[in-house]
Amino acid sequence: MIELRLKEFRKKLGLSQREVSDIMKITQAYYWKWEKGKSFPNAQQIIELCDIFQCTPNDLFGIHGVYSASMNDLDQS
Repeated sequence: MIELRLKEFRKKLGLSQREVSDIMKITQAYYWKWEKGKSFPNAQQIIELCDIFQCTPNDLFGIHGVYSASMNDLDQS
């Protein structure tokens, strides 16, 4: 399963799991499962997480560098 960088971004903003879950109107246990990779947010929740953490989905997924490299390869074709 893909692991999101939730804890990293949450800590950068100095937020607790409870604070993030309150903002999202979900339970802390539900959010905890995302951080532990036991479940996964849906597309709308990913957008909301990006708004909270002020990041892009690529940043959240930790694929920014991989995506950029592959796009550069496509540009050279």
